[in-house]
Amino acid sequence: MKQFKKVYIEITNICNLRCDFCPQTSRKLEFMQVDTFGKILEQIKPHTNYLYLHVKGEPLLHPSLDQLLDLSHKEGFHVNIATNGILINNARKMLLRKPAVRQINFSLHSLSGNKEFNNKDIYLQNILSFTKEAI
Repeated sequence: MKQFKKVYIEITNICNLRCDFCPQTSRKLEFMQVDTFGKILEQIKPHTNYLYLHVKGEPLLHPSLDQLLDLSHKEGFHVNIATNGILINNARKMLLRKPAVRQINFSLHSLSGNKEFNNKDIYLQNILSFTKEAI
């Protein structure tokens, strides 16, 4: 049995929303490099089988998410992604064909924590249509 049930990795600290519940950061905004991600996987492989791509940023914004998921699969990891769901339609096809993806969690807190949503019904419909397709 592995030492840790799961390990969280922040692949980006960039987000496409400004939720009122999320503290601002003064860190430089950036995306993790693929080679850095690979080195982290090597370090944690003996300790867990499960990765969670979530912390301060929106994982679906990462321009190399496709590669990160392929690398995770190659190394035998099961990946859970936490997202605000705004970009789910853009990432739909890619996510559904990635064997490393175990679970996608939608943070519905984003819905109530933003004044930016003009149409909450469309937001929820996009998430519901994705979950129906994924099942």
